[in-house]
Amino acid sequence: MAKVTSRIIADRLVELGMVTRARADEALAKIATYSPDHDAEIAPEDVVDFLYEFGVTVVVHGDDVTNLEDSYRGILESAAACSGEVTVTNVQLVEEDDEEILKFRLNGEPTSWIVDHLMDHYLDRLTVWESIDVLGPGGDDPRVFHTIIDDGHTADIYVLATPAQAAALRADFGLALEP
Repeated sequence: MAKVTSRIIADRLVELGMVTRARADEALAKIATYSPDHDAEIAPEDVVDFLYEFGVTVVVHGDDVTNLEDSYRGILESAAACSGEVTVTNVQLVEEDDEEILKFRLNGEPTSWIVDHLMDHYLDRLTVWESIDVLGPGGDDPRVFHTIIDDGHTADIYVLATPAQAAALRADFGLALEP
């Protein structure tokens, strides 16, 4: 794999049509606050962290979270932002008939996921994995959420990409992606 820098990531994401030049420049400005040299090589295990700054990934934490409802809201809103085609509103985590249900509006339509929290303050990562594609653009848009396989993170990380974009992310940045 060739040298990877934050500038190379930015330029490649723009070339692939995954972000606009303006969005890439915003991310580079944010990255500059903690890593000012955009031409410094990034360790392969850190590429996923940099992708997050560009707004192309959704992170589902594997550690305990302070507030389940807020965490689910963040996941849903992040996935919707990646797509740019869907809106998520009115996120609520409720208990009905001894089941926890994540309720929200997807493009104005009521949607719900039954979630199973095996431990307090831990997200139901399986339900997110099974259901995240409803947050993609759908229709003729070929983008789907791909799981980034990364043993260095305790989180599940998804990237919304076309098959060609996913192939480029694999080739250019060494990412292990599953559709």
